[in-house]
Amino acid sequence: MIKDEILKNLAEALEKINVKDVVLTLEKPANTDFGDYSSSLPLKLTKQLKKNPMTISEEIVKNFPKNDSIKKIEIVKPGFINFWIADVQLINRLTEVVEKNFIYPEYYFGKNKKLMIEFAHPNTHKLFHIGHLRNISTGETLVRILEAVGNKVIRSNYEGDVGLHIAKCLYGIKNSEFIIQNSESLQKKIEFIGKMYSTGTKAYEDDPKAKEEILKINKMIYEKDPKIMPLWTETRAWSLEYFEENYKRFYSHFDRYYFESEFYKRGVEIVKQSLKKGIFEKSQGAIIFNGKKYGLDTRVFINSLGFPTYEGKELALAEKEFSDFGELDKIIHTVTPEQTSFFKVTFKVEELIDEKKYKNKQYHLAYEWVKLKAGKMSSREGNVIEANWLIDEVKKKISEKFNCDEETTEILAVASVKYSFLKNGTQTIIHFDIDESIAVDGNSAPYLIYTYVRCQSVLNKVKHNSQNSLNSLNSLIINTDESNVLRLINQFPEIVEQAAIQLAPNLIANYLYDLAQKYNYFYQKNKILESEETTKQFRLMLTQATGKVIKEGLYLLGIKTVEKM
Repeated sequence: MIKDEILKNLAEALEKINVKDVVLTLEKPANTDFGDYSSSLPLKLTKQLKKNPMTISEEIVKNFPKNDSIKKIEIVKPGFINFWIADVQLINRLTEVVEKNFIYPEYYFGKNKKLMIEFAHPNTHKLFHIGHLRNISTGETLVRILEAVGNKVIRSNYEGDVGLHIAKCLYGIKNSEFIIQNSESLQKKIEFIGKMYSTGTKAYEDDPKAKEEILKINKMIYEKDPKIMPLWTETRAWSLEYFEENYKRFYSHFDRYYFESEFYKRGVEIVKQSLKKGIFEKSQGAIIFNGKKYGLDTRVFINSLGFPTYEGKELALAEKEFSDFGELDKIIHTVTPEQTSFFKVTFKVEELIDEKKYKNKQYHLAYEWVKLKAGKMSSREGNVIEANWLIDEVKKKISEKFNCDEETTEILAVASVKYSFLKNGTQTIIHFDIDESIAVDGNSAPYLIYTYVRCQSVLNKVKHNSQNSLNSLNSLIINTDESNVLRLINQFPEIVEQAAIQLAPNLIANYLYDLAQKYNYFYQKNKILESEETTKQFRLMLTQATGKVIKEGLYLLGIKTVEKM
């Protein structure tokens, strides 16, 4: 890669001025007017060399080896060195994009090149809501991005199928006069258990006798009491079938499903064994981890009733996850920031249990909440906005705005919502707006897909796209509009690499928006099919590469494209 060449040349130049053991990096200037790459190294060497950064810059450039891949090197105050890649190199890269598959820089968390991403995490007997949709959108794209840079990625999903929320739902069902028949649709069944959960929650809060009954049901579930298990099994199956429909709709699947019900017995065993080792201590009938010793929170792992908390079950889950698929370099848990303390504590406890197995092997990727813009819409389910409801509302808007068939409308709706989530950093709270999500003149999936379709439309008008030889293309004089698109296409593999390193899909999303904007500006200002033959051939290659990059970038984001719109 040209970036590696520049770094190598920088090292040679530094050696000539007696500078060694310096970490070399290159940045992407925010403004392309300042080159393809920039180095701030002279600013960092000021104290070491006791010279003005501009002087250091001049010395580096003076000793920089001749490199035909670099068109221009420029020094900018207060001491930046900017590099421009030669057009011929950019055209060579363009030809590779058109003719070959994408090749990305490799990035791994460890020697095994294998990791697990744990995402989705719905609870049975509850709706799959828009928070889950952001979760699954984030997890799915991370899988694809990390696979692209050379990792074997295991998809796992930890689903809550025991706990007080289920006891509340089953209490509601047991005390309801309404009975769901097996012949009822899945949607009716899900609506029913949703209402029963609401009923049970209200009873738990308002009625002491109901609360006592719900706690009893919760204990019966943990103890697998035959009086409650048939109802638990049947309603759990409804939820799992419902979740599978959601996973399919949002283009995800999993290699392993883990359930809370698998881990409560083993969780208790691990905590009690670790209690003997002094990792835990007893407190008011419960078993706790005293996090103060490590600058962490104190959390309960087995409650006073003898049941494992989420923390206790997490220990058994970690044990299983790290044994099911051989040695993993990392497990990435995609979970909301409310669980930050939970993960800090459980990671520490696991490290104390087995340092070699667990230390620095887990990471909590926190993603923020999704909210709806006030006054824009409301869900029939009250405060919980179901993911399918949101997609269907977006579909209605798309149907009103565009003349699309059902399949295209569905693809655009899922794309619009997913992209609205992914263009933001995971730490950003999202205020979702339907109109903004489907705008074809803004930073939206329909805009990117429209640009892709535009590229295909241009290419479809050319019957025989016989490419000129590279030599004739090398003689081209490239205008600014063409150069802006060309230089962005060249950046794509590095953008994907950075998205993997930073676990930041928004880098790809916003890169694609930038590319689409620059291509559309080029398209509006420059003739393609009516231009001189060599120029026409180059612009067709530029169009083909743009479409290919947009399609690949959207695939990495877990978004489908369409051929017509």
